[in-house]
Amino acid sequence: MSKFSIHKRYSVFVGVIMSSFSMIDKLYGAVYIILMNLKGINSTQIGVIFAISSLSMAIFDYPSGNLSDRYGRKKFTGIGFIIWGIGLFVFAFASSSLLFISAVVIMSLGISFITGSPQAWYIDKLNELNMKEYKDISIPVINGFITGFAVIGALLATITSQTNFSFPIILGGIIALFLGIVVLLKYKDNYGGRSEDNIFKEIYITTVNFIKDKNMIVILIRNALTFGGLIGFLLTWQVYGVNVLHLKVSYLAGLLIVFMGVISLASFIVALLVRKTYSLMKITLLGTFISAIGLFIIGINSNIITFLAGAILFEFGWGVETSAYSSWVHDYLPSEKRATFYSGLSALESLSGFFLTLLIGFFTDYFGYSFIWYFSSTCFIASSIFLFYLQTPFLKKRGESKNEKFLG
Repeated sequence: MSKFSIHKRYSVFVGVIMSSFSMIDKLYGAVYIILMNLKGINSTQIGVIFAISSLSMAIFDYPSGNLSDRYGRKKFTGIGFIIWGIGLFVFAFASSSLLFISAVVIMSLGISFITGSPQAWYIDKLNELNMKEYKDISIPVINGFITGFAVIGALLATITSQTNFSFPIILGGIIALFLGIVVLLKYKDNYGGRSEDNIFKEIYITTVNFIKDKNMIVILIRNALTFGGLIGFLLTWQVYGVNVLHLKVSYLAGLLIVFMGVISLASFIVALLVRKTYSLMKITLLGTFISAIGLFIIGINSNIITFLAGAILFEFGWGVETSAYSSWVHDYLPSEKRATFYSGLSALESLSGFFLTLLIGFFTDYFGYSFIWYFSSTCFIASSIFLFYLQTPFLKKRGESKNEKFLG
């Protein structure tokens, strides 16, 4: 089998993994708040469960990357889906806050195994074929399908929840378990480097190397800022739509589907721009500024027109930014510790998200919605400063026009 066919098979395989992940996430995400509420869990308890979920993810994510590099990225992806599926079943049948906490901890463990592992496996499989830069085209396309499957997940959740709000989560659990088995059986695994026999010593050494890597710190700060802007939108737009714009609650699901469709379109546009040999870093900057402008527009005036225009611009920019970032970030991750460093970024982002959520909630209560829109917009603009810092070494490292030979 020629490398020009196997690299596309790898791309489809990873695309199926990540698209299924997105669909399961939406099957769960569309109903889990309502399900907990129906089971008698009050708002304070839900907040505690949220906090435990975020902290669990931060705790599990980093060491799981080390384990994935050490024992097999594909293997950990498959095991992660199986653990996640078990957690989803526990959540679907839970009837107390303690059981819900147990479920989110199990799910966090499973998701932490998946975070970064399939991407690391995929990039190094392309490396084996000497086709690493094919990812600059394939990853944005994969991201487009990922968001498309999120729309499918939201629609399936809407349909299956008509009978029982547990059904979407049960369906997600079934898909996760099945996918975990498929991932374990399909294709050969690959591994990162092993610097120490003792896993705890290796985690310590890798952590020190991560902290000493200036690029990782810059990327981490940049990610925390963009994540802060995203959280500001996610925590606010639905409440803002109902309380300020007086939208019907039933309209929110339709808007969510529109937003995901816009993100999917943006991802495919990134793939087209890459084919025209535009720099991924410049595309990321473009997406960042579009998102900032969109959030600023929402804050200008409290009416449905400015909200829709600003929100669609924000989602389009976010789709452009994330699709481009998910490709170029791998150029800064050492191959032998790719899953480890990727999980490290994810873990610290989750930890920053925990504190940013509390901060944004405080800002909303004391300063109002307009402040949140401007605060979130400022976060995106500030993140671009760190992108400018990375841009020159990035272009020196990779060059502007290395994609042409992969376009066929």
